[in-house]
Amino acid sequence: MVKFILICLLPFKGIIRTMGVDFDQLRSILRIKLTMDNRRSLSLSQKKKESGNQLLLQAFVYAVVGMLMGISLSSIKSPLVSYTVFFAFIMIMIAMLMISEFTNVLIDTRDNHILMPRPVNSRTIVMAKILHIAFYITHMSLSLSIFYIINTIINHGIFATLLLLILIVLASLFTLFLTNIFYLGLMNVVSGQKLKDIIVYFQIAMAILFMGAYQLLPRMMDFINIAEIKMNIHWWSYLIPPVWLSGTMDGFINGIYDWSHLLFLILGILVPILSLFFVIKVLAPRFNIALAQLDVAGSKKQKVSSNGKEKHKIMVFFSRLCAQTKEEATAFKMIWLMSGRERKYKQTVYPAFGYILIFGLLILFNSKKSFNLETLVASKKYLFLIYLPLFVTFNLTQQLAFSDQPKSSWFYRSLPLSNPGQILLGAFKSVIVKYFLPTIIVISGVCLSIWGINLLDDIIFGSLSIILITSLIFSWQNPQLPFSTERNTQDTGGNFVKGILLMLSGAVLGGIHYGLSFVPYSVLIAIPIAIILVFLNFRKLRKVAWNKIN
Repeated sequence: MVKFILICLLPFKGIIRTMGVDFDQLRSILRIKLTMDNRRSLSLSQKKKESGNQLLLQAFVYAVVGMLMGISLSSIKSPLVSYTVFFAFIMIMIAMLMISEFTNVLIDTRDNHILMPRPVNSRTIVMAKILHIAFYITHMSLSLSIFYIINTIINHGIFATLLLLILIVLASLFTLFLTNIFYLGLMNVVSGQKLKDIIVYFQIAMAILFMGAYQLLPRMMDFINIAEIKMNIHWWSYLIPPVWLSGTMDGFINGIYDWSHLLFLILGILVPILSLFFVIKVLAPRFNIALAQLDVAGSKKQKVSSNGKEKHKIMVFFSRLCAQTKEEATAFKMIWLMSGRERKYKQTVYPAFGYILIFGLLILFNSKKSFNLETLVASKKYLFLIYLPLFVTFNLTQQLAFSDQPKSSWFYRSLPLSNPGQILLGAFKSVIVKYFLPTIIVISGVCLSIWGINLLDDIIFGSLSIILITSLIFSWQNPQLPFSTERNTQDTGGNFVKGILLMLSGAVLGGIHYGLSFVPYSVLIAIPIAIILVFLNFRKLRKVAWNKIN
């Protein structure tokens, strides 16, 4: 694919040279950039396996996502409605993917270090960046649109399809304009480190949004006859970019050329072209200046806050409450802080909390008619809610060993520890208290408000069962010290087996809990048994020796 893209540049060789750009240098820069893209996997992928066909893989993933949306839109009879939703989907997806997947490339300042000292003029560098971005958004937009393009060919013919392709490119250009404004706004407000944190949270929100859309949209469609949806044109319709483009398609398909559709045509073509010139002339130079300032800001030393003890009172309190040794307490506090600073750890773990919210709503509102409190109280659905955090605790502990900077873990071996099990146990307790405890408190509040205070023993037993199962899986695996293993060595097959084991264990525990709920006081009797089992497994984990560490 990289060779094909570079060949496509050859017809524009003369035009590019008239702009003061060295064409050979441009091709060399683009070849390197595209080759790096072809080896860079999606940020939502947990395993970073290097490959030479990532662009094709990404195109396939985007095409599948676009197909799912296209199938739902194909039943809409009104072209104005269907193409409005389609262009809104394309623009939103491009913006979200640009922010979540392409951020590391956009704010990468290595170009300044590598190319500036060499005999490469600034126009060549800027043109390489623009063409690189242009390729990426074209790649994304066409991949997302391929199903709807085929649908347009079948239903409306080749000329409507050609118009659609032009409008997709224009929509991509306008989205590029909006994305540049977004980045420049952030760069002027926050520092380099905070910018990266914001991007991580955006990636997390996008993962939750995808899961929510996948679970909730099919259920919402049962309430709506989407085939008969119609849209009237109002004054505010001229302020919505997807309507400009869909109005142009609607006028061409239905042969309507009134003032409204002509205005949509003018806005849909003129505004994206003007935004492209604005990006090249104004935003691109400012973006490069902002990148340089970002690079300088990132190199400055951060001042260490002097009120650390005041800020981490909760952490210190729980470390004293949960840890039995000084070494365990130290590991508890260290992992508490590191788990909040490791961006990749947060990006991998935090979406699970959103999934809990989505599945919790599905459990409570699975009736297609309405929410029936009496029916809910009479059921035992609280067991599903109580055991939902099991998937969070599994993710918390399984991702704890991996880091993008594993070489910094050398200090573990320099510690005067007779056995590293204290570090493992302190780390386990830290993430359980920091993440699982607030989650189960919120779920407990929901359950107690619906089913009453009599559910308190079930919540305690369920929480202990989750901790027991998670600690057993954590201790059965090959022990690895926290944030000490390179992420691309993660065993996907092993995680799959552990996930199956987790689901089976959760099902067994849930079944046992369900059976105990019919026997009076049986849950109260089971609580001290669960406490003893957790204590025994913790003691075993604390005794893990150095020769067991992977």
